[in-house]
Amino acid sequence: YTYPYECTEQLSSRLLGIQALWDVLQAFHCKDLPEVSVLKTKLESDLNTLKGRQYSNGGFGYWTNRNDCYADPYMSVHVAHCLAVLVNKKVFNVNKNMLNNSLKYLENIESEINQLSYTKYWSDLTRFSLISYALFVRAKHLQYVADEASQLFQLSGFDKLSLEALGWLLIALSTDKHNNKDQIIEIICKHLKGKVSETSETANFITSYGDDGQSVMLHSNQRTDAILLEALLYIDPNSTLCTKLSKGLQVHKVKGAWKSTQENCFALIALDKYFHMKEKDTPDFVANIWLDKDYCGQHPYKGRTTNTYTVNIPMKVILSPSSFDTNNKKNLIMQKDGNGRLYYRIALNYASSNLQLNAVNYGFKIERTYVAINDSSHVQKQSDGTWKFKLGEKIKVILTMTTTQRRYHIALVDYLSAGCEPLITKLKGTLTGDAQSSVTKSNRGLYYCRCRPYSTIGWTEHENLRDERAEAFRSLLRPGVYEWSYVMRATCAGTFIIPPAKAEEMYSPENFGRCGTEKVIIE
Repeated sequence: YTYPYECTEQLSSRLLGIQALWDVLQAFHCKDLPEVSVLKTKLESDLNTLKGRQYSNGGFGYWTNRNDCYADPYMSVHVAHCLAVLVNKKVFNVNKNMLNNSLKYLENIESEINQLSYTKYWSDLTRFSLISYALFVRAKHLQYVADEASQLFQLSGFDKLSLEALGWLLIALSTDKHNNKDQIIEIICKHLKGKVSETSETANFITSYGDDGQSVMLHSNQRTDAILLEALLYIDPNSTLCTKLSKGLQVHKVKGAWKSTQENCFALIALDKYFHMKEKDTPDFVANIWLDKDYCGQHPYKGRTTNTYTVNIPMKVILSPSSFDTNNKKNLIMQKDGNGRLYYRIALNYASSNLQLNAVNYGFKIERTYVAINDSSHVQKQSDGTWKFKLGEKIKVILTMTTTQRRYHIALVDYLSAGCEPLITKLKGTLTGDAQSSVTKSNRGLYYCRCRPYSTIGWTEHENLRDERAEAFRSLLRPGVYEWSYVMRATCAGTFIIPPAKAEEMYSPENFGRCGTEKVIIE
């Protein structure tokens, strides 16, 4: 609402975002929402500005409609998308000439693209994706475009269509009311489900156009997630991917918004669709929980809220003998009585009775090694896997973390043995000699090296050195290999257990990984 710049994309995205979120904001009574009259005045002003930027062919430029400039294909389709949402929401009237000219541009999108000299440098992926977006917008304007969408898919195939283009085509194909396109829709859906990265709680897609996709299509992975969420809500609303994609989108927000106006508007459109399909009934129900026949609690939900309620069941109750099952199996039963959608999550927090833990990978692969700073002979790994440290030696701890999927709100924690303590290397006199090799340091993984090959900034956003552990945090982690190191000192002679280093998603702790338990002799 308060975005400072006003190019055509930003104005139309603001209109799209506000209109898409209109019903949700009213339902949740957002305290920062301006008066309706103020919002309408702002929207009408933005729409009039867009009208003044329309060319005679129905297209729009980034900033103007001057004769020495030209209509930009992506901008033109995006504004038409904006007009479709405005017409469907019926908050205020859209100028008919503006609307009709815009639709005419979309109907001639291929010839409009070909008339521009620079489009010959576009990849087929970008060209076909833009045409798919135009078909999607025409479908939003209630035009029958299923045959054109089918022809485009037959012409291009999966190799020349981005994932978001497939999402746009799904909605275009859905305009066929005689179900003649069901086979193509099924093929596309199967392809998309093979491209998704899922966890127990979230889902996301990773895709790219190349250089021209960034400059022409303004692409991002989060926008792709939003487009495919909207498409699945049209085609397969009962898919579990819908809720997972919705949650995945929301964890990408920073201070209540995504990182660009494009991401904002497409995410809000998808979440608005989700809201009306999945949460159309205002909550008015009671949730009850039982463990077998033992009643564990209830909580009433009345009206829309983002508050959560937690029921804790002690582990000793879960492990106690069951009077109903000789194998000691127990059922956790949840019941919802009333109208509305209930979101719930079941988590198990436990401690192993065996101190010797093996390495596990449930989303993260963790490796740990130790390097002496003063004398390499002072830190040795024996043939049986036991470490030997020289008493008083300063030791560099190197942690390597690998993940194959996008992860959110990561905590990487290394637990020290009782005979060691971490050192704050920034304090004067802590280190002598080769300080560069032993200061606390984090190296970006391969993903970041491609994007910022000369960056000296590590991947961590926050670090803690505590008495018994060292911690590193990151809110969003891309697939890749990450290294983090810190320095400790062997301070006490003896034989000690080294607990595993562990990485986890703080808000989805079932996604975690650890290295194995080790033993150290300090002498």
